[in-house]
Amino acid sequence: MHIGILGGTFDPIHEGHLALARRFAELLQLTELILLPAGQPWQKSNISSARHRLMMTRLAAKELNFSNTFANTSVSVATDEIERSGPTFTLDTLMAWRKRIGPQASLTLLMGNDQLCRLNTWHNWRSLFDYAHLGVGLRPGFTLASAPPEIADEIAIRASTNAQLHAQPQGLILLDTMLTPDISSTHIRQITAHTPVHNPTHNQTVYNVPQAVWRYIRRYRLYQS
Repeated sequence: MHIGILGGTFDPIHEGHLALARRFAELLQLTELILLPAGQPWQKSNISSARHRLMMTRLAAKELNFSNTFANTSVSVATDEIERSGPTFTLDTLMAWRKRIGPQASLTLLMGNDQLCRLNTWHNWRSLFDYAHLGVGLRPGFTLASAPPEIADEIAIRASTNAQLHAQPQGLILLDTMLTPDISSTHIRQITAHTPVHNPTHNQTVYNVPQAVWRYIRRYRLYQS
């Protein structure tokens, strides 16, 4: 089993998230990809309700497709963190998934380089490697000099190839220099707030979200000021 977890606030989930998911599903030959919307991230406030974010994630999951080579990758949406009361910590989530899938399965937490550079602010962050690998999509221009020294040290110790990551259940870091789209949920919320979502000149392409997510945003008038 090769399982990838892509977590996030998903407020809203966008094409950048899905591009990251597709890339690592193919790169790691994932048997299962799990999209995991956060409950109440302890480092964030003023986020949309869990109900809206979960529904948008489920809609996006239905539009997530892969190349024929990896068509057998199953996609699911997990509610672990949304159902958990109080602030949610990634470490708790990974501990629960490791217990669920057993000690031998390969488990990889997927993220972009922006999250990687903030990893040292996460709760008990070094313990993440006791339960999972990290799969990191790097945007063009990123260098390790951009990362805090303690994170750069962990990368130097744990950097791996695809084959090495497949051979171990957890503890490694795979950096992929793919062309990750530079899309921000914050930017999407900002432009939506200043341009009514019913504006006929705007569509899901303008906002870089899947079509079904765009329709949901329009229906519930999310992010309108």
